[in-house]
Amino acid sequence: MIISHVAVAAALLASAADGLPATLSTSSIVPTIVSLAPSVHEYERFADGGPDANWYVGFNNAWIVKLPPAPAGEFAHAFIGAKLGRAKTRPMRDKPWLRETIPGKVYAGVSATPAWTSEQSFFLAETHDIPAEPDPQARVDGAGAGEWFWAEVPLAQISFSAPNYLIVWSPTNYFTKASSAPILAATDLEAPGGETRAWLNRSVQGVPPRSKGASLETPLNTLAPAIAIKLVPPGPDEPAVSVADFSAARAGKRVIVRFSAAGEDVAEAWVEASRDQLEWQRVSRLQRKPPYMFSLSPEKAPSPPGSYLRGVARDISGALGISEPYMIPYEPR
Repeated sequence: MIISHVAVAAALLASAADGLPATLSTSSIVPTIVSLAPSVHEYERFADGGPDANWYVGFNNAWIVKLPPAPAGEFAHAFIGAKLGRAKTRPMRDKPWLRETIPGKVYAGVSATPAWTSEQSFFLAETHDIPAEPDPQARVDGAGAGEWFWAEVPLAQISFSAPNYLIVWSPTNYFTKASSAPILAATDLEAPGGETRAWLNRSVQGVPPRSKGASLETPLNTLAPAIAIKLVPPGPDEPAVSVADFSAARAGKRVIVRFSAAGEDVAEAWVEASRDQLEWQRVSRLQRKPPYMFSLSPEKAPSPPGSYLRGVARDISGALGISEPYMIPYEPR
């Protein structure tokens, strides 16, 4: 049993000696993560660089893991997630010397059986937020190592008495090969063999298998896909994350936004915009490290005076901190 900074409850394949699943434990303070590896930081293959081994998340390529029942405990929220990286880019049509991310989406699902309905499927990430694959011959913005992405799911969809089957795929029909699709991370299994708990399905067509008989195609017995469950205990009465010191200033055609985020284990931050303070839309990339400074392009920066901006930060438990709205001033006549 390994407890880390994120209170990892590792769902190892099985004890090589007696065939029993690894013991899980919970924490009343930090999230419990259930995965096939002892730590989420062990998934360092494929999504961070080097050979990708064709481990792409695609329209025709779905990755499945079988995790044990979630451990008993008091939980308020549940998430399913995957570590993704190497989103692909292409030359812009009107500016071929610049590159743009190939647009697309990644979804994940959870079920007590290896079959998933639409109600058991959840949006996970857009390729614009996934770290891009570097190109030795061209500049690529947003390149970097793979990152974990999480989608909140109803707690009732996580099984505490039966195995949990998780799947990751893409509904983007252009993602049919590694040269166009993002890459899923993996790790070597410490004790390969025994019960199979991971599979690749290459028969999907943009949706997860609806029948369990056609789901578990190709067993993976030496590598574990980076797919996990995160269970979050009830939070404190006071907000766990706070955002302050928001400022925005124009720099040529761009808007530079700065703010601070305070709290334990702040995981990511971003900027949102609104015209009426009722509907907010994210207009920046996710930033996972301070300082939280954002350069909004003319396409993203709200230009009409009277529009609003705000900073948002989220910690590893999913708790949000939001700044006071900042109104873009009217220019004097």
